[in-house]
Amino acid sequence: MSTLWQDVRYGLRMLRRSPGFTLIAILALALGIGANTAIFSVVNAMLLRPLPFADPDRVVTVWETNPNLSAKYLRTHNEASPANFNDWRTQNTVFASIGAFRWNTFNLTGTDNPEQLLGNRATASLFQTLGVKPLLGRTFTDAEDADGAPRVVVLSYGLWQRRFGADPNVINKQINLDTESHTIIGVMPPEFEFPNASVELWVPLALDAQDAARRGAHYLYTRARLKPGVTLAQAQSEMSAIAARLREQYPDTNANRDIRLIPTQEDTSESVKPALLVLFGAVGFVLLIACANVANLSLARSTARQKELAIRAALGASRVRMIRQMLTESVLLSVTGGVCGILLAMWGLDLLLASVPREYALYFHGWNQINLDGWVLGFTILVSVATGLLFGIVPALQATKTDLNESLKEGGRGSATHVRRHFRNGLVVAEVALALVLLVGAGLLMKSFVRLLDVQPGFDPHNVVTMSLGLPEARYSKPEQWADFYKQLLERLRAQPGVESASVINYLPMGGSGGTTTLIFEGRPVPPKGEYPEANFRLASPDYFKTLRIPVLKGRVFNDQDTKGKPLVAIINETFARLYYPNEDPVGKRMLDPDGTNPTEIVGVVSDVKHFGLDDEPEAYVYMAHAQVPDPGMTIAVRSSVAPASMAATVRRETQSLDKDLPIFDIKTLEQRLNESSSQRRLTVFLLGIFATVALLLAAVGIYGVMAYSVSQRTHEIGIRMALGAQMGDVVRLVLRQGMVLALFGVGIGIAASLALTKLIKAMLFHVSASDPVTFALVAFTLAAVALVACYIPARRATKVDPMIALRYE
Repeated sequence: MSTLWQDVRYGLRMLRRSPGFTLIAILALALGIGANTAIFSVVNAMLLRPLPFADPDRVVTVWETNPNLSAKYLRTHNEASPANFNDWRTQNTVFASIGAFRWNTFNLTGTDNPEQLLGNRATASLFQTLGVKPLLGRTFTDAEDADGAPRVVVLSYGLWQRRFGADPNVINKQINLDTESHTIIGVMPPEFEFPNASVELWVPLALDAQDAARRGAHYLYTRARLKPGVTLAQAQSEMSAIAARLREQYPDTNANRDIRLIPTQEDTSESVKPALLVLFGAVGFVLLIACANVANLSLARSTARQKELAIRAALGASRVRMIRQMLTESVLLSVTGGVCGILLAMWGLDLLLASVPREYALYFHGWNQINLDGWVLGFTILVSVATGLLFGIVPALQATKTDLNESLKEGGRGSATHVRRHFRNGLVVAEVALALVLLVGAGLLMKSFVRLLDVQPGFDPHNVVTMSLGLPEARYSKPEQWADFYKQLLERLRAQPGVESASVINYLPMGGSGGTTTLIFEGRPVPPKGEYPEANFRLASPDYFKTLRIPVLKGRVFNDQDTKGKPLVAIINETFARLYYPNEDPVGKRMLDPDGTNPTEIVGVVSDVKHFGLDDEPEAYVYMAHAQVPDPGMTIAVRSSVAPASMAATVRRETQSLDKDLPIFDIKTLEQRLNESSSQRRLTVFLLGIFATVALLLAAVGIYGVMAYSVSQRTHEIGIRMALGAQMGDVVRLVLRQGMVLALFGVGIGIAASLALTKLIKAMLFHVSASDPVTFALVAFTLAAVALVACYIPARRATKVDPMIALRYE
């Protein structure tokens, strides 16, 4: 230990004697380690940290699958129908328990500040399946999860803190949800964010007999806990067998449907995993480039220390002892860089978290848990020490290969050996290659993002403010009441100053998933069961297409005569018309439900709209008149010439003039929704661009350092050349040739590596090839130009060599 302490003190003295080297090395390492720390903290929270369940590796997500579903719609996964879920629960032998939930919104009323809350209706078995215990109170019982049972509610930790002031006596208090009194029976712990942090309460699912028997409606999300000793493969085999039996037993509703089990840890991170792994790989490249830079600096510095090391060897120091001393100095550098990197990571994380809207980030599992916890700090310490060893070992081995006679000569230059020079050159080539891979990846994603932004969404998002509203069924129990309320509200809004048009729709573009419907066509053969045509389904008011300025291609839009009791009408989009009416005019044609009921006349065709994102592939959509098929929960869209904030206040005022207990929520402009739909892609491009820029700068510094050192080592040679008549241009070309050969080698290797590695981000690209020649050429040219500048500065310095001074060597 005393020897180690002696090495540390000596190492600190040596680093203080070379402040320039020390500062540059610490800065390069801080950038590399800080970037790795910041991204690892995100990866740790969203991918690696175990879910806050008991034995989380035993919890699986149970999806229904249907190959006929669009790959874009729910990733070919589907929720379960209540009847199918009940069959799974009674027929399986592989689950210790199985639970389900559905999304629901609730109006918190009875206070001066009514509020819309997002929650879940869940089976009593869900909490048992997840293996979580409440912080206060208890969760549901089976008796409470029954139709007609007393109404109870479990609060999230965040809602308990925010609306109840963390009152420890909150249990058994009453709150009004959708105007109905509920008893608070529990409060969940802060780490329980299920299914994500946006959920603020849970109430029993409590399906009535009619809903529990529904097999064609799919809206239950399912989780199950494997029995001890049961493997995922065994459970999958049994559930597939159950799905096969249900297909035979219920061909009308279960044709083509199967079951897929996915570990819940994997399922929750599926959407963000590719982007996070790409970013983690990118910061790894940045750290490698930083290590190569510092290794090059260390090699140059070790050359200057040849005499010191030779004296130590002459006095009896072993090579192992000197290697240990130099590695101690390297680790001191890297640990200091790691400390600075943690500070950079803290600052970078604050920027990262602030750059994503909170209401959007809540839907990413683990986002609220991103912090520099013990695991992240442990990772940083490990990376710091490993980095010190990585960039320090080769310089230490090279520097301790001392020739005592040569090194102890008075005036000996201690010039680098061929091996050392080749190694330094190899490091530069590696830096350039790594930087090019990063730049190509960033370039492809940036070009992809630019093309995405050029996509027309099919509507005009400017000057449109949107907000959501839900009518509690306890007060508004009849469809006629739903239709009448929204009719009155829209009439009031259209009369407000500055309002051009106002409308409602159940699922706004960029604002939710929506539902689908199956149908058949009048006058055509009825397809086999399970193969009915399918389309996305929307409910809209007459002015909806005017409000969003969606072009009407044929026919008409809804009007005030399309009401309950009148013949049903529908509007289809152009993809629907192309798929199902390819060679005929669909206006005037009629569609029916699969059982031949509810004939609906197509009265218009509108342009396609990007509903899920700008990279959304065209799908078939059918719009029905809200007045004919009312729904209690709708989104309001108002196009106006006044500020969005004032219009939101107007909508709130007019809503509460009709019902003072109705809150509006999710207030955003349509432009905000459009921007948020690509925010994950935008953030990935932004971060990868930063990392690629840092890599480019580090590579340029590395080339400059090698060339500057090479010029200093070749001063004698350059002096001789100039004394023999070499011109300034000759010297510049000599230095540039040496540097550019290294850079071009690196560019060539980088291009080859990029062609292989960019296939990993192919799924993240939009209308851009993973081997896009323009991007590759532009990046290669940019990197070569930067390398040329980095070489030119030392080249110009070489021309300043005075031949008389340069020739004063031994």
